[in-house]
Amino acid sequence: MDNDLLIRLSNKKCLFLCSAFNGLSQKFWVNFSHLFKESQLMVGINPAGIKAFQPDLIICPFLEHYIPDQIWSAIPCFIVHPGPPDEAGPSVLNWAILEGKTDWSVSIIQANAQWDAGPVWAQAKFRLPVASLSTIYRQQISDWALEILPLALTHYYSDKQPLLADPLYRRRISQQQLSIKWDQPTAAIIKKIHAGDSQPGAPAIIENNHYLVYGARIGESDTYLKETPGEIIMQHDGQICVSTLDGCVWISRMARITENIKIRPVDLLAQSEITF
Repeated sequence: MDNDLLIRLSNKKCLFLCSAFNGLSQKFWVNFSHLFKESQLMVGINPAGIKAFQPDLIICPFLEHYIPDQIWSAIPCFIVHPGPPDEAGPSVLNWAILEGKTDWSVSIIQANAQWDAGPVWAQAKFRLPVASLSTIYRQQISDWALEILPLALTHYYSDKQPLLADPLYRRRISQQQLSIKWDQPTAAIIKKIHAGDSQPGAPAIIENNHYLVYGARIGESDTYLKETPGEIIMQHDGQICVSTLDGCVWISRMARITENIKIRPVDLLAQSEITF
């Protein structure tokens, strides 16, 4: 990190604002909180608490709610956006996985009156792997966000002109849009489960009950092409393998629709036999 930036940050009070103290929020706190004269962590937006702390800047590693006008207009708020500057909304990464995109970005955006539409102070581009949302978030999004935050702050405090984007807003993805039909091709099913992992989950019917399914991988399919789609054809280590139109899919976690508590499929199915 640039020495001039370190000196500048050492004279400032920083608030780390997040909706949950998840893995990314924890990494930001551990890696950057010591750089400032004073740092404070806040989970959830508390305008009175922010006013009392009087930060010079606010860093938002993971934020699911809009920052009130009176806060972003008075204090620079830097938001980690898990997507490129031309796509806005709370589910941009979900949509990218579902649509099979291969080129993706993470951006640092300054909050303004529109969702994810403020000045862009840094961006990192990368290849989007075929993996679940939670895996991509923990690895590519998290790693690149840590890399580009210092660059974003350097650009901001050196009076560099930001990128001004006019993004397309992508609506929040719904469980209905990720609903699994087992008579679909395996690749389409995998995309839906990956896109809903860990939120909002992909709904599916298994043994006549409705569940949310997570943690999918393609199974060896040659032996099972004649099985009825949706049938459980194998179990191993608490996981289940479900037949599809052209193969099969292993599921490592499931949850009841009403509870969203993820456990091993074999355990949940055993409970369901008693409950229903």
